[in-house]
Amino acid sequence: MAKKIRNFAAILAVSAVVGTILLVLVFLLPVGPMRKNVEKSVGDMLKTGDEIPEDAFSQYLWKNRETYTDAIMVQNAIERLSDKNAYEHAMWMYHYDLEEDVWTPEDSLKSFCESHENVNNMYLHIYARYWHGYLLYLKPLLLLFSWQHVVWLELAVQIALMIWVLATAIQKQIAGVAVVTLGSFLFMKPVLVLVSLTMSVCWILTLLAVEYMLLHHDRLHEKGQYPEFFLIVGILTSYFDFLTYPVVTLGIPLCCYFLLESDRLWNNIKRLTGFSVSWAIGYAGMWAAKWVIADLTLHTGTIKDAIWSIIGRTEAIGGRPRMNGGGVYVIGLNLQEYPAYIGIAAGVLAAIAIGMLVMIIVTGKWKEIFAQLVPVVLTAAIPFVWIIAVQHHSALHARFTFRILSVEAAAAITFIVLNVKQAKKQQKSQKILKKAQ
Repeated sequence: MAKKIRNFAAILAVSAVVGTILLVLVFLLPVGPMRKNVEKSVGDMLKTGDEIPEDAFSQYLWKNRETYTDAIMVQNAIERLSDKNAYEHAMWMYHYDLEEDVWTPEDSLKSFCESHENVNNMYLHIYARYWHGYLLYLKPLLLLFSWQHVVWLELAVQIALMIWVLATAIQKQIAGVAVVTLGSFLFMKPVLVLVSLTMSVCWILTLLAVEYMLLHHDRLHEKGQYPEFFLIVGILTSYFDFLTYPVVTLGIPLCCYFLLESDRLWNNIKRLTGFSVSWAIGYAGMWAAKWVIADLTLHTGTIKDAIWSIIGRTEAIGGRPRMNGGGVYVIGLNLQEYPAYIGIAAGVLAAIAIGMLVMIIVTGKWKEIFAQLVPVVLTAAIPFVWIIAVQHHSALHARFTFRILSVEAAAAITFIVLNVKQAKKQQKSQKILKKAQ
């Protein structure tokens, strides 16, 4: 245990230092070319006002794309105050807006570009609570490409990663991992994830985590390195994500783990708990490290600001009781984000899983699958725990937090895959027994 604590502390410390240095370095890049590249496609990417596109697909994207946070990310990438150094930018994360109290990122970015950085009619804000690690790749990409081309590049990366996960899973004869990962993606409004700078971050991290598990599971398991692995996944999520649907990077890899490794019930529960705690330490620890570094070096007051923000974002919604009032209400808000066809798909998936469960109970084979079923059910509970814990944020931003419910789909698919594997195993055993007779 003492060794694990030292490992965790060292990984967190190194991650915070390296993360800070990398942010400072990207703020040394010239922003002039970035601004010109953003100006080339800002009208097409935002489409504010009455500029409704003609074709149906573009209209779908125009109505549903998450341009609010995308606009913040892009403007953060092209901001550069002449009287502030790169380190101050990395810590404070300066941001100009047309409004003083209520942010209007789409209109502000468009105005920023059209006025050629004339900010006399704008208000200077800061966004110091987050790392904004996405700038590590967004700033260099905008240095070379337009905003629209960056989105297409990111779409290509996501497709390539999905193909890589599928190919690796098939090669290693663990196709169930790919089925769980890619199947759960269908419950995230996948088209919008593919074309959104904000919404693609957690999905890309999830794909990378699953691919790493496929390639290195034996080493991670045999050397007991899975706690460090989930710690690092939590760190990367905190660093790169803009607080969208972070627990997906925990829930889907957990489901995949129980397809890769089977053990007794208590061992599975211990691993589930240990990996979840490791992820949480990485996520919260890395996030808090930003506040500490900013406060110690620039006296930003970020710790106080972050604590008040956490209190606000985790409070019960609308004065309702946290559990039977607020929690249920916010879960309902997130479910409402799904279109009807996804509801039908979820119903079919649930019906198959429940049907299998009933069959297992009726045939008396539940003992054979029970050790794998319990951790999968507990994993399925993670999104509900998250929503209840941070229900104010989950209500305010339900339009993107609903994607954490894809973990439910991952858990249901995992249960189905485990049953199919068990049935095949039994058939194989019966064939061997018949041959022996």
